[in-house]
Amino acid sequence: MISNPKAYARFAGANYFVIFALAIFANFFVMSNLLIAGDPAATAANLAEQESLFRIGVACFFIVMIADVFIAWALYYVLAPVSAPLSMLSALFRLTYTIAQIGVLLNFAKVLQINDPTGAYAAFAGDGWRHFFLAAHDSEFTLTLIFFGLHLLLLGYLIIRATFLSAVIGGLVAIAGIGYITDGFAAILFDGYGPLGEIGVFVVILPALLGEGALMVWLLIVGLNREKWFSYANSSH
Repeated sequence: MISNPKAYARFAGANYFVIFALAIFANFFVMSNLLIAGDPAATAANLAEQESLFRIGVACFFIVMIADVFIAWALYYVLAPVSAPLSMLSALFRLTYTIAQIGVLLNFAKVLQINDPTGAYAAFAGDGWRHFFLAAHDSEFTLTLIFFGLHLLLLGYLIIRATFLSAVIGGLVAIAGIGYITDGFAAILFDGYGPLGEIGVFVVILPALLGEGALMVWLLIVGLNREKWFSYANSSH
């Protein structure tokens, strides 16, 4: 049994803040401005002009992956008194997502290799390959979120059951998990939402911001109810 569960909760919250800050910056202020859908030439020109910014964005994504591991570790200990097997399973789904994400991020490494005219990928230096690997990241990222959604679904259930955290936030987290799972399988089975493409905002983005955002704030400010955590942990033995 850990001696300071609130410290673990706040550590998870701090890493959630890192993920929110760096992922938003890398996705919306770096990658979305570099990749021009359907225009390989413009994408290649952006990369040539802003390679340093692209490298910073890639570094941010890898820091996000490190923070994901820290969160999986910390939340396992926080929620183990509720159900150690389910807490472990939740952590494993998040770690599976993280490992899959590392493979997806290697698309960016390929772009960097293509940009090096003396590198092993110099033969693939055409504009189309840069565009292909950047676009591949987006589609493959969506698929890895199926594992992340399963993590959130279990995490939400554990939070709802816990007496030392907010059941309302647990419900929001579980809904966000369902959204991620739905979005991933929609991409596999139906190639997205077709004419209802904008619905993805309501399926994934809004539930994620509400659920994960609320969890981050709660963990950072409140942490957890220490007395109830120890009462829960002692009664589970």
